[in-house]
Amino acid sequence: MDERRGGRINHTIQRELGPLIEGLSDPRLSSMTSVTSVDVNRDLSVAKVYVSIFGTEEERASALEALRSAATRLRMAISQRIEIRTMPKLSFYADLTMQTGADMEQLIDRVMGEDSRRYSDRDGS
Repeated sequence: MDERRGGRINHTIQRELGPLIEGLSDPRLSSMTSVTSVDVNRDLSVAKVYVSIFGTEEERASALEALRSAATRLRMAISQRIEIRTMPKLSFYADLTMQTGADMEQLIDRVMGEDSRRYSDRDGS
């Protein structure tokens, strides 16, 4: 499979999965769950689906479990929406990029706050 075709398949699966996941009625799924990327292997047997899930570590684990249990149903639904010779098996993984970014932002804010307190203490002495 050439790179262009692989990228097109990745994008198409990602685009189709979003609304399908939103339509799932599993209470373990957060409304803040989004598909950030899809990576289909060369032989189209497996698609690694990366999802961003906002919430606690427990909520993320629970939502991933829900997605994994719905994987076959989602795979069938996608295969009815797009024309593809072989519909890959869907494997779900947490994409922690957004969470890591939020954690870094909190850390920077904390350090900036400590710095400003440190400098104001110096100025006040």
